[in-house]
Amino acid sequence: MGPLPIIDLSTEQSPATLAKLRQALLKYGAFRLCSPELKQAVDGGLLREARGFFQLSNEIKQRTRGYSGFGTELVRGTTPIPKEGINFFRKNDQRDGCISPPAEFSRSVIAIHDKWKHFRDQLLNIVFCDVLESEIPLMGTPTLDSESIGIQYYNPQRMIAGDSDYSPPHMDGGTLAILIREDDEDDGLEVADLESTEELGSDGVGREAVFMRVPAAPDEVVVLVGTRLQRLLGRTKARACVHRVVGPGQNHAEDRVSVGIFRACAPPPLRDVTISY
Repeated sequence: MGPLPIIDLSTEQSPATLAKLRQALLKYGAFRLCSPELKQAVDGGLLREARGFFQLSNEIKQRTRGYSGFGTELVRGTTPIPKEGINFFRKNDQRDGCISPPAEFSRSVIAIHDKWKHFRDQLLNIVFCDVLESEIPLMGTPTLDSESIGIQYYNPQRMIAGDSDYSPPHMDGGTLAILIREDDEDDGLEVADLESTEELGSDGVGREAVFMRVPAAPDEVVVLVGTRLQRLLGRTKARACVHRVVGPGQNHAEDRVSVGIFRACAPPPLRDVTISY
């Protein structure tokens, strides 16, 4: 499955595995996680409920708490992303007249969060203590323990003529993002080899870097480093992952749904941050 190393939390991590993870966090800002629990929870109804929600009328979706409309999210404040999404567990949507997402949809999202909580601390301890050997506390405060779950929906039929990417190259905010995808090897996710360019911002990296395809696989999720973790620890410990999602083109019939769990998802305003897949 390419050069991204994988963690299996059911086994003890060997020194060789930890060394590969350290290298990957600097070269790509990403690694893979064996997590059949999360994949099964997504496949067990969330994808169906998500697609059902995104087929509702725009009037209902616009009134739904956490919803962001097609093309309203921007990369670096300028480039619209041809998708729509909905975020759960964020506390910043205080609009009057908001309605809750459909009950079955909400229950499916809560089930994902419950599965994630079962092994969250174990994963974070491995990453922060064993791999990054961090002396900076990265857990245990409200700002560092905040989380949200975002569901992103891409419909190739709505792509603007000339668009080649579902998401242009960008970095995510926060500390870590856990990306759960459908088992489609050609879903378009690519990560940049950060050693292939001297550029630092995602725009420059996207113009110069070599990108590597990250196929989806059964029982696996992808973990991406965000800008907040990079700023807390410094670039010598971990680099924020620059990634993009290559679109299939307007004639492609299949849509795309992805689920992201975002750790420390409410950092101070940063110049080069978007949360999108």
